[in-house]
Amino acid sequence: MTEVHVAIYDLSNGMAKGLSAQFLGPQHAIDIIPHTAIVAFGKEYFFGQGIEWCHPQEFRMTRGIHPIDIQSLGHTSCSQSEFEAWCRMQGQNGRFSATSYDLLSRNCNNFTEEAAREGLRLGRGIPSWILEVPQRFLSSPLGTMVRPMLEQMQLTNSAPTNVSHQMNDDQSYTPSATPAVAAAAAANPWADIPETPPAPKESNDTSSAGTPFLDKQTALLSTDTGVVKICLDRLNTASDQREILSKLGDAKYAWTHAELQSVHQMLRLFMNETKQISFALMLLRLVVLREPSTANIDKEESQSTEFVADLLLQNKLQSMSNRSMAWCVLSNAFGSKQLPSWTSSEDNNQSEKFLQLIDRAVIDCDPSVADASTPTQKALRQSASAFLYNTSRQLTAETNNGGADGNSELNEAIMSILIGCLENLGEENDSTS
Repeated sequence: MTEVHVAIYDLSNGMAKGLSAQFLGPQHAIDIIPHTAIVAFGKEYFFGQGIEWCHPQEFRMTRGIHPIDIQSLGHTSCSQSEFEAWCRMQGQNGRFSATSYDLLSRNCNNFTEEAAREGLRLGRGIPSWILEVPQRFLSSPLGTMVRPMLEQMQLTNSAPTNVSHQMNDDQSYTPSATPAVAAAAAANPWADIPETPPAPKESNDTSSAGTPFLDKQTALLSTDTGVVKICLDRLNTASDQREILSKLGDAKYAWTHAELQSVHQMLRLFMNETKQISFALMLLRLVVLREPSTANIDKEESQSTEFVADLLLQNKLQSMSNRSMAWCVLSNAFGSKQLPSWTSSEDNNQSEKFLQLIDRAVIDCDPSVADASTPTQKALRQSASAFLYNTSRQLTAETNNGGADGNSELNEAIMSILIGCLENLGEENDSTS
């Protein structure tokens, strides 16, 4: 059985509640201009240019909107292949084809309702008030005047359409992988990590007892570069900035110290802009994995990771997707290199900020919070868990390299991670986390 959710968006970004009464009259005012989508099987299904589907975070990042509510519709016995076959049929028969969209009578919300009740065979559809919005609009004295404004808010851009109404029954179906797979890394950066890490090479070195379990593990790194173009299209970059940032798409590019220094400084500036922070974090996730071919970039990278840590600790990242990506940045940085200088105090112990960051990660790993089973909550827990995992590896390696004999007491940071994870482990049902 698969749990199904409906994601509810406000296409007006809050404007409808304040302005609709002026246009429609108080009796016909609407709080939001709703767009809905089915979230199931790790994908988001919606109707725009035909029936489309992609990873939930791809839809949100490429459109620049996030759900105002995600509600469970129950569990379905329908398989993913059965549901997607139903979606194809709706495109082929013209019910929800690329040319059949009508703002008021056959829109995204009508599709979500039918997809829930017919495609997924659920006993519950979307909230009825959402389906009543068009009639409420049409019944207003100035409804015809507002219709052009609503049409401008439709989500019918150049996103990939997964179902062609011209597809024959005997045609095979392969969804477009370009943006879908690319932005999947934005939401679940660990999706491409194999379940079983590569086996480490055997060593005959017995000079240090260490911690056998952690010593043999590989770091969890998010290395997918497919999101680079999406981010560049969204960031307000000058031509020279775009040129250097585009090199992040080439994992083999030989970076100079000056180039990486410039990229770090550039992305920190972008992260000061609320509308661009998501895309800057996605790129910084890759930057921290890059090494210059001449000298190290420790100072700039330390400033960037501390900047991201401050965003988390000061609650400046309100959306879960941004928090998830911030943990991804820190996880990559801590998993691929030594811990940055700001994580240590003057007496070579863990700094207060670093310990607070670990505590915050443990909180974001809590599977007992409300809506813990939603895709955004799972992605947040996965990214925070990866940060804690990579941090544990680095702390253990530094302890062993410092000459520990295997009998030393665990330091405060490792104890915080261990206790926090043990508290949450019994309630966690997401295999990746």
